[in-house]
Amino acid sequence: MKLTLFTLCMSCLIFSFSSCGENDDLPPPKYSFDVNQVEKIPVKLDGTNDDWMSFMFKNTLTISNEETKHYSSKIKEVQIHQLTYKIINFNGDPLGEVKGSFSVANKICLENSFVVKPTADNEIVYEITDFNEINRIAEALKSNQTVNVVFSGNALCNDIGMDFIVEVTLDSKVVIQL
Repeated sequence: MKLTLFTLCMSCLIFSFSSCGENDDLPPPKYSFDVNQVEKIPVKLDGTNDDWMSFMFKNTLTISNEETKHYSSKIKEVQIHQLTYKIINFNGDPLGEVKGSFSVANKICLENSFVVKPTADNEIVYEITDFNEINRIAEALKSNQTVNVVFSGNALCNDIGMDFIVEVTLDSKVVIQL
């Protein structure tokens, strides 16, 4: 892929020097890369003895990968096709509840309350669908290339506690302009 991109760039560069000026108004070429990332936020909660307990766990999402890392200063646009999370690998109190917030780039995107075990068993997917929120996150990724994702809130469970993973999936496209 790198060799193909390099060859294409060199061909464009040589062609631009050899042209007679008739194509001088053409914009530089754009290329796009699909960036699909899955990150996991491990959550471990001790038994709360029937009292609500606060929690906060985080990880990062990035658009930097093998294809895009060499063009970090040339990123023109980030398009998010889908940003979701779901609960997986649940262990613990089958009646354990969560009143949680999912934040991306320092802002709450989704809030929901659920009993964790059936949510994990039924593979319920929570998706950020607000157009303005998706654009805000895309701009944050374009500027910083990495954003924090945080799952926080309050939990209620018995003596045995709960362990689960919040699986975050980002499906995006990164557009670079040479």
